[in-house]
Amino acid sequence: MKRLRVYSVIAFVVLGSGLLTSEARAALPGTFRGEVVKPPQGERSFGLLYLRGRDGNVRRVIVTRAAVVYAETVPTGNRVKPARRALIPGAEVRVTALVDAKSGEWTASRVEVIAHQIADLEEEDNAGDDAAPDEITTPRDTVIASRTI
Repeated sequence: MKRLRVYSVIAFVVLGSGLLTSEARAALPGTFRGEVVKPPQGERSFGLLYLRGRDGNVRRVIVTRAAVVYAETVPTGNRVKPARRALIPGAEVRVTALVDAKSGEWTASRVEVIAHQIADLEEEDNAGDDAAPDEITTPRDTVIASRTI
């Protein structure tokens, strides 16, 4: 029992004194909250999330392997399946992520949607011909009508 107390005191002193290396501290997960914003002009957005914090700073987070879920406070009727579809500008999220010590890049393990703009989601689903073409579904090659062949 005394040995356990001694180890606890030593661990407390080491952790509290800042003797951990920057790599060891970087391996600790961080949790932060923010509003999803559009990526800056010319920046890629696939697999990334740009969050504006309360202080106005924008943080870029890699979310390709993150579990995206809804907070318990979001009513079931307002949830869009899958939850990843709710990650649009205006959504408020809480992110648990690790920071890479060398690059400073955040990699999320969990993204929790706290609140989202349900009207924006419905608009996105009902977008008509006036919407910009989708990169994924728009054919890249010229399509020839079957009548001309």
